[in-house]
Amino acid sequence: MSCPNRLRRSPARSLSAVANRLLRSERAAAVVEMALVLPLFAALAMGILVYGQYFMLAHSVQQAANDGARAAITGLDPADRQAIATRAVDRSLGSVAGASAENRAVAVSETSDAVTVAVTFTVPEGNFLRTSLVPSPDNIIRASATFELPAD
Repeated sequence: MSCPNRLRRSPARSLSAVANRLLRSERAAAVVEMALVLPLFAALAMGILVYGQYFMLAHSVQQAANDGARAAITGLDPADRQAIATRAVDRSLGSVAGASAENRAVAVSETSDAVTVAVTFTVPEGNFLRTSLVPSPDNIIRASATFELPAD
């Protein structure tokens, strides 16, 4: 069955009717608003996750330095203090995903009355912190802790 020409709509006319209906539609407005807001919301969420992980790692590295310095004061000589501090740092960083001897460095320095342990942690390659979606802090986290040696 064919429609008479007067009842058939032209494609341009039906397209403009659809466009007019979309311009007045609340659903279309919601889609446009979502398209504008969603990228900003996603960037904000990624920033929260990246910086949250950075602060967690920085806290873990600082705690490892504290544990290393606390343990190092029991050493008898500088070599013994270095070994004890390294073991304590490794034990403390054991719960951090991707922490290994390759991506951490432990330095022990001492004066006549104090021991300082400095820990440098390099964030592993596959870590979420190394994402390029949002600007992130440095991939190398440094922390140090100083404890006084017991008086003789």
